[in-house]
Amino acid sequence: MRSQGLPLLDLLVAHHPARRPQRPNQPSGHRPLQPIHRQAAFGPRVKHWITFNEPWCSAVLGYNVGQFAPGRTSDRAKSAVGDGSREPWIVGHNLLVAHGAAVKVYREEFKGRDGGEIGITLNGDWAEPWDPANPADVEACTRKIEFAISWFADPIYHGKYPDSMVQQLGDRLPTWSAEDLALVQGSNDFYGMNHYCANYIKARTGEPDPTDTAGNLELLLQNKAGEWIGPETQSAWLRPCAPGFRKLLKWLSDRYGQPKIYVTENGTSLKGENDLPVDQLLQDEFRVQYFRDYIAAMADAYTLDGVNVRGYMAWSLMDNFEWAEGYETRFGVTYVDYENGQKRIPKASAKEIGKIFKQYIEE
Repeated sequence: MRSQGLPLLDLLVAHHPARRPQRPNQPSGHRPLQPIHRQAAFGPRVKHWITFNEPWCSAVLGYNVGQFAPGRTSDRAKSAVGDGSREPWIVGHNLLVAHGAAVKVYREEFKGRDGGEIGITLNGDWAEPWDPANPADVEACTRKIEFAISWFADPIYHGKYPDSMVQQLGDRLPTWSAEDLALVQGSNDFYGMNHYCANYIKARTGEPDPTDTAGNLELLLQNKAGEWIGPETQSAWLRPCAPGFRKLLKWLSDRYGQPKIYVTENGTSLKGENDLPVDQLLQDEFRVQYFRDYIAAMADAYTLDGVNVRGYMAWSLMDNFEWAEGYETRFGVTYVDYENGQKRIPKASAKEIGKIFKQYIEE
């Protein structure tokens, strides 16, 4: 793998760099970032580094929804502590500063020696209007992507938070000190993109709820005409929509000046896969078709739209612990028998994905 330049390493996943994680009441100083500095010093074996994977999940699911660690939320049925109206924005801000600090150390101490590159990976889905004839729904689609992706990407590429977030959140959105902004702006050598699906978006009327993190809108799986955004999977949030992948790649390329993009996660679960006999489970044609459609969409974004996408990683090599969905939801191209010594058996998708790659890789 090293000889082919393949290793791409996440420094931290689901990490929360607040001064006092139990009380994330203000943006942190730089002292708590020292552990991240140390982890950035792993050495020359890896040429591609990711500081954080999906900071949106850490901030929103950890400090608003209360689904991920540390489980803070305004919902007192879930947690006795937490302020979902303020804490996610502070945590997101701290994550950006931590990212920038790690990048600074890497560039100053290791990049020249090792010849590597460093960036952050952001997750986000495509958005289609619930009613294409309604300008409010069309505008809400952009706002949805801004609250999910541009929250982190705009400070890195443009030096500020999106106007839509500033307008809705006001003083709940942290302001940038000159020192912190100098760390964050320009801190990506590449854009890491995690992407799985799409949603229909319907604008809400009236004032947004104080704990809203999406941009005062509804995420729906059916549009006004009753059409589904894509077929059902085991994951309630995931319905495949390959055209949305191409559209989002183009959207990112246009907004951020054609950055180098690595697709760092892309894949699907299958409805009821965990309940199938092993011989049937291994024939995961639904997943095979997902990869065919999505990789074709990515190829079109590259060849037809001029998107500078330079790498693709399927999620995932093996079935694994899928966070809040546990072991019952499988994303792997390799079956893992959790009951019998973690035995691994390649699924049909493991064999097919190599053929798909060869179809598109330039010689």
